[in-house]
Amino acid sequence: MDRNRFKNIAFTIGNGDKSNFVRLAFEVENICRNIKHLCTDKYKAYTYYKIAEEHIRSKSETCLVESFNSSLRDNLARLNRRTKRFSKSKEMLRLALVMFFNKELSYSIYL
Repeated sequence: MDRNRFKNIAFTIGNGDKSNFVRLAFEVENICRNIKHLCTDKYKAYTYYKIAEEHIRSKSETCLVESFNSSLRDNLARLNRRTKRFSKSKEMLRLALVMFFNKELSYSIYL
């Protein structure tokens, strides 16, 4: 999440292990060069790879991401409890998230 633009930069789908974080870190490095600050919670997987000059580990610095995750769960029913509205494949979940993150682009196509 880019705080200055209030925009999601990249995401991964999977559990929170080291390999998913490293994959996400590589994707973020390809998109954004010279990252000054990285704010995460104190989860151990975030310490395996350095992508920013300063790494701030605090729950108080992740409130923007947590509020964005809450908005995702409110707007995408497939991220709620597992009932009839869940993604049956990771690819469908990935595509739904791509459409959600780029919804401004789809609106401008129809204008």
